[in-house]
Amino acid sequence: MKKNCLVLTIVSLFSLFSYALATEDLVISQYQHSPNKVYTDKDQPEITIANFNIAGGLRKHKVNLDLVANAIKAMDADIITLEEVDQNTTRSDGLDQAKVIAEKTGMYYLFGKATEMKGGNYGNAILSKYPIVKSKTFLLPSGDFEQRSVMLSQINVPGFDSPIYVFNTHFDWHEEDEVRMSQARFINSIVFDDLDLDDEFPNLVSGIMVLLGDFNSVKNDRVIKELEKYWTLVKKENVDTRTWPAGNPGLDLDHIFTSRNQIWQVEQFIIPNDDNEWNGIKWPLVSDHIPVIAKLKLIEQ
Repeated sequence: MKKNCLVLTIVSLFSLFSYALATEDLVISQYQHSPNKVYTDKDQPEITIANFNIAGGLRKHKVNLDLVANAIKAMDADIITLEEVDQNTTRSDGLDQAKVIAEKTGMYYLFGKATEMKGGNYGNAILSKYPIVKSKTFLLPSGDFEQRSVMLSQINVPGFDSPIYVFNTHFDWHEEDEVRMSQARFINSIVFDDLDLDDEFPNLVSGIMVLLGDFNSVKNDRVIKELEKYWTLVKKENVDTRTWPAGNPGLDLDHIFTSRNQIWQVEQFIIPNDDNEWNGIKWPLVSDHIPVIAKLKLIEQ
Protein backbone atom coordinates (compact mmCIF):
# COMPACT_ATOMS: atom_id res chain seq x y z
CA MET A 1 0.00 0.00 0.00
CA LYS A 2 2.82 2.37 0.91
CA LYS A 3 4.58 1.50 -2.34
CA ASN A 4 1.47 2.37 -4.34
CA CYS A 5 1.14 5.68 -2.50
CA LEU A 6 4.78 6.49 -3.26
CA VAL A 7 4.30 5.76 -6.98
CA LEU A 8 1.15 7.87 -7.04
CA THR A 9 2.96 10.73 -5.33
CA ILE A 10 5.86 10.60 -7.82
CA VAL A 11 3.45 10.52 -10.78
CA SER A 12 1.51 13.47 -9.36
CA LEU A 13 4.66 15.51 -8.80
CA PHE A 14 5.86 14.74 -12.34
CA SER A 15 2.49 15.80 -13.75
CA LEU A 16 2.58 19.05 -11.81
CA PHE A 17 6.15 19.72 -12.98
CA SER A 18 5.22 18.99 -16.59
CA TYR A 19 2.19 21.29 -16.38
CA ALA A 20 4.24 24.08 -14.84
CA LEU A 21 6.91 23.70 -17.53
CA ALA A 22 4.32 23.70 -20.31
CA THR A 23 2.63 26.77 -18.82
CA GLU A 24 5.95 28.56 -18.51
CA ASP A 25 6.81 27.76 -22.13
CA LEU A 26 3.41 29.03 -23.28
CA VAL A 27 3.72 32.26 -21.33
CA ILE A 28 7.27 32.92 -22.50
CA SER A 29 6.52 32.09 -26.13
CA GLN A 30 3.45 34.31 -26.16
CA TYR A 31 5.44 37.19 -24.73
CA GLN A 32 8.33 36.73 -27.14
CA HIS A 33 5.99 36.54 -30.11
CA SER A 34 4.04 39.79 -29.74
CA PRO A 35 4.98 41.66 -26.57
CA ASN A 36 2.98 44.75 -25.76
CA LYS A 37 4.64 47.77 -27.32
CA VAL A 38 3.70 51.42 -27.62
CA TYR A 39 5.14 53.08 -30.74
CA THR A 40 6.49 56.59 -30.85
CA ASP A 41 4.83 58.96 -33.32
CA LYS A 42 7.59 58.57 -35.89
CA ASP A 43 7.69 54.76 -35.65
CA GLN A 44 3.99 53.91 -35.94
CA PRO A 45 3.61 51.41 -38.82
CA GLU A 46 0.72 51.91 -41.28
CA ILE A 47 -1.34 49.57 -43.39
CA THR A 48 -4.29 49.94 -45.74
CA ILE A 49 -6.76 47.05 -45.73
CA ALA A 50 -10.01 46.61 -47.62
CA ASN A 51 -12.93 44.25 -48.00
CA PHE A 52 -14.96 43.76 -51.16
CA ASN A 53 -17.78 41.35 -51.93
CA ILE A 54 -17.30 41.06 -55.70
CA ALA A 55 -20.67 39.37 -56.27
CA GLY A 56 -19.54 36.33 -58.21
CA GLY A 57 -23.18 35.98 -59.21
CA LEU A 58 -23.65 39.48 -60.58
CA ARG A 59 -25.40 39.61 -63.95
CA LYS A 60 -25.81 35.83 -64.15
CA HIS A 61 -22.19 35.31 -63.12
CA LYS A 62 -20.79 37.13 -66.11
CA VAL A 63 -18.57 39.24 -63.89
CA ASN A 64 -16.30 41.70 -65.68
CA LEU A 65 -12.99 40.75 -64.08
CA ASP A 66 -11.19 43.60 -65.83
CA LEU A 67 -13.54 46.02 -64.11
CA VAL A 68 -13.10 44.24 -60.76
CA ALA A 69 -9.32 44.30 -61.11
CA ASN A 70 -9.31 48.00 -62.00
CA ALA A 71 -11.49 48.70 -58.96
CA ILE A 72 -9.11 46.78 -56.72
CA LYS A 73 -6.10 48.65 -58.11
CA ALA A 74 -7.95 51.92 -57.45
CA MET A 75 -8.15 51.04 -53.74
CA ASP A 76 -4.35 50.75 -53.53
CA ALA A 77 -4.67 48.60 -50.41
CA ASP A 78 -1.91 46.40 -49.00
CA ILE A 79 -4.36 43.60 -48.26
CA ILE A 80 -7.81 43.07 -49.77
CA THR A 81 -10.26 40.35 -48.78
CA LEU A 82 -12.95 39.19 -51.20
CA GLU A 83 -16.23 37.34 -50.89
CA GLU A 84 -18.47 35.56 -53.41
CA VAL A 85 -15.58 34.29 -55.48
CA ASP A 86 -16.03 31.50 -58.03
CA GLN A 87 -13.32 28.99 -58.85
CA ASN A 88 -13.66 27.00 -62.08
CA THR A 89 -17.47 26.93 -62.04
CA THR A 90 -19.45 26.43 -65.23
CA ARG A 91 -21.54 29.50 -64.42
CA SER A 92 -18.36 31.63 -64.48
CA ASP A 93 -16.98 30.12 -67.68
CA GLY A 94 -14.56 27.90 -65.76
CA LEU A 95 -12.44 30.83 -64.58
CA ASP A 96 -10.47 30.81 -61.37
CA GLN A 97 -11.62 34.32 -60.51
CA ALA A 98 -9.15 34.98 -57.66
CA LYS A 99 -6.22 33.86 -59.81
CA VAL A 100 -7.29 36.02 -62.74
CA ILE A 101 -7.79 39.08 -60.52
CA ALA A 102 -4.40 38.50 -58.88
CA GLU A 103 -2.71 38.31 -62.27
CA LYS A 104 -4.41 41.50 -63.42
CA THR A 105 -3.48 43.40 -60.23
CA GLY A 106 0.00 41.96 -59.70
CA MET A 107 -0.86 40.78 -56.17
CA TYR A 108 -0.33 37.55 -54.28
CA TYR A 109 -3.51 35.58 -53.64
CA LEU A 110 -5.11 32.54 -52.06
CA PHE A 111 -8.61 31.14 -52.45
CA GLY A 112 -10.57 29.62 -49.56
CA LYS A 113 -13.30 27.16 -50.51
CA ALA A 114 -16.63 27.31 -48.70
CA THR A 115 -18.60 24.88 -50.85
CA GLU A 116 -18.73 23.09 -54.20
CA MET A 117 -20.90 24.73 -56.80
CA LYS A 118 -21.67 24.29 -60.52
CA GLY A 119 -18.73 22.02 -61.26
CA GLY A 120 -16.25 24.08 -59.24
CA ASN A 121 -15.87 25.87 -55.93
CA TYR A 122 -17.26 28.98 -54.29
CA GLY A 123 -15.89 30.94 -51.35
CA ASN A 124 -13.56 33.73 -50.28
CA ALA A 125 -10.14 34.97 -51.33
CA ILE A 126 -7.36 37.21 -50.13
CA LEU A 127 -5.07 39.47 -52.17
CA SER A 128 -1.86 40.93 -50.78
CA LYS A 129 1.01 43.10 -51.95
CA TYR A 130 3.23 40.88 -49.79
CA PRO A 131 3.67 37.09 -49.82
CA ILE A 132 1.05 35.14 -47.89
CA VAL A 133 3.06 32.94 -45.54
CA LYS A 134 0.27 30.46 -44.85
CA SER A 135 -3.50 30.21 -44.83
CA LYS A 136 -6.15 27.86 -43.48
CA THR A 137 -9.87 27.72 -44.23
CA PHE A 138 -12.38 26.72 -41.57
CA LEU A 139 -15.95 25.73 -42.36
CA LEU A 140 -18.38 27.78 -40.30
CA PRO A 141 -21.46 26.29 -38.65
CA SER A 142 -24.12 26.90 -41.30
CA GLY A 143 -27.13 24.81 -40.26
CA ASP A 144 -29.31 23.83 -43.21
CA PHE A 145 -28.24 26.87 -45.22
CA GLU A 146 -25.43 27.44 -47.71
CA GLN A 147 -22.06 26.44 -46.29
CA ARG A 148 -19.92 29.43 -45.30
CA SER A 149 -16.27 29.64 -44.21
CA VAL A 150 -13.59 31.82 -42.70
CA MET A 151 -10.02 32.12 -43.98
CA LEU A 152 -7.11 32.76 -41.63
CA SER A 153 -3.94 34.02 -43.33
CA GLN A 154 -0.53 35.04 -42.03
CA ILE A 155 1.21 37.90 -43.82
CA ASN A 156 4.48 39.56 -42.90
CA VAL A 157 4.08 43.27 -43.66
CA PRO A 158 7.20 45.49 -43.77
CA GLY A 159 7.39 47.90 -40.86
CA PHE A 160 5.50 45.66 -38.44
CA ASP A 161 7.39 43.81 -35.71
CA SER A 162 5.00 40.85 -35.79
CA PRO A 163 3.06 38.99 -38.49
CA ILE A 164 -0.44 40.16 -39.27
CA TYR A 165 -3.14 37.51 -39.04
CA VAL A 166 -6.02 38.26 -41.40
CA PHE A 167 -9.46 36.70 -40.92
CA ASN A 168 -11.76 36.87 -43.95
CA THR A 169 -15.34 35.66 -43.84
CA HIS A 170 -18.84 35.71 -45.33
CA PHE A 171 -21.77 35.09 -42.97
CA ASP A 172 -25.18 33.64 -43.70
CA TRP A 173 -27.81 36.04 -45.08
CA HIS A 174 -31.14 34.77 -43.73
CA GLU A 175 -33.27 37.09 -41.60
CA GLU A 176 -33.18 34.76 -38.60
CA ASP A 177 -29.75 35.37 -37.07
CA GLU A 178 -29.10 32.18 -35.07
CA VAL A 179 -26.73 30.82 -37.73
CA ARG A 180 -24.84 34.13 -37.91
CA MET A 181 -24.55 34.14 -34.12
CA SER A 182 -22.99 30.66 -34.22
CA GLN A 183 -20.63 31.82 -36.96
CA ALA A 184 -19.54 34.82 -34.88
CA ARG A 185 -18.97 32.59 -31.87
CA PHE A 186 -16.90 30.18 -33.94
CA ILE A 187 -14.57 32.99 -35.00
CA ASN A 188 -14.36 34.19 -31.41
CA SER A 189 -13.44 30.65 -30.35
CA ILE A 190 -10.41 30.83 -32.66
CA VAL A 191 -9.33 34.09 -31.04
CA PHE A 192 -9.85 32.57 -27.60
CA ASP A 193 -7.52 29.72 -28.68
CA ASP A 194 -10.15 27.01 -28.27
CA LEU A 195 -8.88 25.30 -31.43
CA ASP A 196 -5.22 25.29 -30.25
CA LEU A 197 -3.63 26.45 -33.50
CA ASP A 198 -0.17 27.19 -32.06
CA ASP A 199 1.55 24.65 -34.32
CA GLU A 200 0.13 26.29 -37.45
CA PHE A 201 -0.15 29.93 -36.34
CA PRO A 202 2.27 30.44 -33.43
CA ASN A 203 0.71 32.38 -30.57
CA LEU A 204 -2.16 33.63 -32.64
CA VAL A 205 -3.99 34.72 -29.48
CA SER A 206 -1.37 37.40 -28.73
CA GLY A 207 -0.72 38.44 -32.33
CA ILE A 208 -1.81 41.33 -34.52
CA MET A 209 -5.21 40.35 -35.91
CA VAL A 210 -7.72 41.94 -38.26
CA LEU A 211 -11.12 40.61 -39.31
CA LEU A 212 -12.87 41.60 -42.52
CA GLY A 213 -15.89 40.39 -44.41
CA ASP A 214 -19.50 40.51 -45.43
CA PHE A 215 -21.27 39.79 -42.14
CA ASN A 216 -24.82 40.31 -43.44
CA SER A 217 -25.38 42.20 -40.18
CA VAL A 218 -25.70 45.91 -39.50
CA LYS A 219 -23.52 47.40 -36.80
CA ASN A 220 -26.33 47.50 -34.22
CA ASP A 221 -27.16 43.79 -34.63
CA ARG A 222 -26.45 41.41 -31.78
CA VAL A 223 -24.17 39.50 -34.17
CA ILE A 224 -21.82 42.47 -34.36
CA LYS A 225 -22.09 42.97 -30.59
CA GLU A 226 -21.06 39.34 -30.15
CA LEU A 227 -17.95 39.90 -32.26
CA GLU A 228 -17.13 43.04 -30.28
CA LYS A 229 -16.32 40.89 -27.26
CA TYR A 230 -12.95 40.31 -28.92
CA TRP A 231 -12.85 42.80 -31.77
CA THR A 232 -13.08 46.56 -32.26
CA LEU A 233 -15.26 47.75 -35.13
CA VAL A 234 -13.37 50.18 -37.36
CA LYS A 235 -15.28 53.41 -37.81
CA LYS A 236 -14.74 57.12 -38.25
CA GLU A 237 -16.96 60.06 -37.47
CA ASN A 238 -19.23 61.27 -40.29
CA VAL A 239 -18.53 58.27 -42.54
CA ASP A 240 -21.67 56.73 -44.04
CA THR A 241 -21.13 52.98 -43.56
CA ARG A 242 -23.92 51.61 -45.80
CA THR A 243 -22.64 49.13 -48.40
CA TRP A 244 -25.64 47.27 -49.86
CA PRO A 245 -27.32 47.35 -52.33
CA ALA A 246 -24.62 49.27 -54.15
CA GLY A 247 -27.01 51.21 -56.40
CA ASN A 248 -28.71 52.84 -53.41
CA PRO A 249 -27.15 51.54 -50.16
CA GLY A 250 -29.40 51.08 -47.17
CA LEU A 251 -27.58 48.51 -45.01
CA ASP A 252 -24.06 48.38 -43.57
CA LEU A 253 -23.28 44.70 -44.08
CA ASP A 254 -19.52 44.81 -44.76
CA HIS A 255 -17.16 45.56 -41.89
CA ILE A 256 -13.56 45.72 -40.74
CA PHE A 257 -12.52 44.84 -37.19
CA THR A 258 -9.21 45.03 -35.34
CA SER A 259 -8.24 42.86 -32.40
CA ARG A 260 -8.73 44.29 -28.92
CA ASN A 261 -5.07 43.35 -28.34
CA GLN A 262 -4.04 46.38 -30.38
CA ILE A 263 -4.81 50.07 -30.48
CA TRP A 264 -5.03 51.59 -33.95
CA GLN A 265 -5.62 55.08 -35.20
CA VAL A 266 -8.02 55.22 -38.14
CA GLU A 267 -6.29 57.56 -40.57
CA GLN A 268 -8.82 57.09 -43.36
CA PHE A 269 -12.08 55.18 -43.63
CA ILE A 270 -13.51 55.15 -47.12
CA ILE A 271 -16.81 53.69 -48.32
CA PRO A 272 -17.51 55.15 -51.80
CA ASN A 273 -21.30 54.83 -51.62
CA ASP A 274 -22.49 58.27 -52.77
CA ASP A 275 -22.85 57.30 -56.46
CA ASN A 276 -19.96 59.56 -57.41
CA GLU A 277 -16.80 58.24 -59.00
CA TRP A 278 -14.00 57.61 -56.53
CA ASN A 279 -10.49 57.10 -57.91
CA GLY A 280 -11.96 56.83 -61.39
CA ILE A 281 -14.39 54.00 -60.58
CA LYS A 282 -18.18 54.03 -60.72
CA TRP A 283 -18.55 51.56 -57.85
CA PRO A 284 -22.21 50.49 -58.21
CA LEU A 285 -21.31 49.12 -61.67
CA VAL A 286 -18.63 46.77 -60.27
CA SER A 287 -20.60 44.78 -57.70
CA ASP A 288 -23.80 44.83 -55.68
CA HIS A 289 -21.66 45.66 -52.62
CA ILE A 290 -19.58 48.78 -51.96
CA PRO A 291 -16.04 48.14 -50.66
CA VAL A 292 -14.83 49.17 -47.22
CA ILE A 293 -11.31 50.61 -47.08
CA ALA A 294 -9.33 51.59 -43.98
CA LYS A 295 -5.91 53.15 -43.58
CA LEU A 296 -4.72 52.26 -40.09
CA LYS A 297 -1.77 53.38 -37.98
CA LEU A 298 -0.64 51.05 -35.18
CA ILE A 299 -0.35 52.90 -31.87
CA GLU A 300 0.06 49.97 -29.49
CA GLN A 301 0.89 46.38 -30.38
